[in-house]
Amino acid sequence: MQKFIVELIGVFKQRDLPEDYEKFVEYKATIENKEIEDNTPIAVLKVKDTTSYHILFLDSYSSMEEIDKEIEESLDGQIYNFNIRNILEGHLNG
Repeated sequence: MQKFIVELIGVFKQRDLPEDYEKFVEYKATIENKEIEDNTPIAVLKVKDTTSYHILFLDSYSSMEEIDKEIEESLDGQIYNFNIRNILEGHLNG
């Protein structure tokens, strides 16, 4: 069976996060017991053809392999798009 395709909505700092995604960020921060700073890089992902979003606090990861593992395990998904992978990787190393 094919994995869900995960798309990138954007990478934001807490202070620049669009209001539509605030509740998803708050939920993820609560379950991870994470304190979010104003400059925390937050990736908002969308599972294609669904209304599901997934939040990544990019300062919590050191590699794309860690992100891939989380997406695989929690969403049964995968990031197929090379540009999205490059954007996320750039924020990990930036």
